[in-house]
Amino acid sequence: MNLRLAIGISLVALLGCKPGEGLDAPARKQWKDKTITAITETSRNPTWITNELRRMAAIPPTDGHSDHYLSPKLILLKNGEWLAYANKCRKEDRRIHDIFIARGSDGKWYYSTYHFCIDMIVLRIDPQPESLAQFEQTYFLRTFNEGTDDCLAKTWPPAHR
Repeated sequence: MNLRLAIGISLVALLGCKPGEGLDAPARKQWKDKTITAITETSRNPTWITNELRRMAAIPPTDGHSDHYLSPKLILLKNGEWLAYANKCRKEDRRIHDIFIARGSDGKWYYSTYHFCIDMIVLRIDPQPESLAQFEQTYFLRTFNEGTDDCLAKTWPPAHR
């Protein structure tokens, strides 16, 4: 076997990357499309949102627990704004680079490549975000138009200036 080929294969295996696993990977695009459809249905259902907000409000805020502001599909911000969301961590599926997609109570679509980790562990550790604006800044969210692939672009880590 060619030494260069053997080194190349070893490096790919070592780094855990396979060709086509970038931000535009087919698996990531498929996940994005499916997720946007699901979030659209969820965010357009006022009964579900109201019930989920009531359920979360019934959970007392205690140290070390985020269930009063973070559910598997909804993030409640301190000022009452919310995000219907989905997140995929590369540790869950190596074919899909970290991606967070959400629709806010303001009707806008948001995305980020911030590494929230599996089951949004980072957000479970951090305190409840104050507002959509603060969440957007802290977790490198950008807005996008539904029906585009703009949400596949990198937002985090930010480029060094």
